Amino acid sequence: MRRLLIAGALALGACSPEEAKAPGPVPAPAPAAIKPAATDVPAGAYRLDKAHASLNFRVDHMGMSHWTARFTRFDATLDLDPKDPAKSSVTATIDPASLQTNYPDPKTLDFDSQIEGKEFLDAPKFPQMTYRSTQVQLTGPNTARITGDLTLHGVTKPVVLEATFNGGYAKNAVDPSGSRVGLSAHGTLNRSAFGIGFGVPAPGTTMGVGDAVEVVIEAEFTRPAGK
Repeated sequence: MRRLLIAGALALGACSPEEAKAPGPVPAPAPAAIKPAATDVPAGAYRLDKAHASLNFRVDHMGMSHWTARFTRFDATLDLDPKDPAKSSVTATIDPASLQTNYPDPKTLDFDSQIEGKEFLDAPKFPQMTYRSTQVQLTGPNTARITGDLTLHGVTKPVVLEATFNGGYAKNAVDPSGSRVGLSAHGTLNRSAFGIGFGVPAPGTTMGVGDAVEVVIEAEFTRPAGK
């Protein structure tokens, strides 16, 4: 009997605690690299088609609605590499004095000028807003996350835009503008981070104009034939 106990003890001791454990989970395979959507759009420098572009923004108004306005004077350039979108870049300029609201009676209250004034944009002191991309990261075949530096109200901060490539085409007989691409983008920034804190509601309340500003962009870019 004693010999059997000794033999059993030796058998158990032959397995280390690590070997006795159940095998761990199999590591998940690395995600496949995202491939951009196939397109015949040529690479190169593109210019904004202002007739087919819009720059809108909206903010919470007292918790009652999302008040919406827009800028009417802006421009942008796109350096596009459709085969490797991470190498692409975009630069935009916006005139803060081009703000347009839906205020019904500007003769009674010129609300556009009030937003362009010292309480908010202070357009006379800061006559230009700029956005320059610093990184483009594919999130899907037709989508990308664009990180860039926004200069607003004299302050520069990074802002992220979620963009969608809507399609495009190379030069053809129908479009005299040449090659064309279409993009949609949206993002959110806190205006207080840029020194525009007037009217932001006190913590825990909605009495005022929200800090978060949602930006919505629709844009088409063209590249003249032969360039």
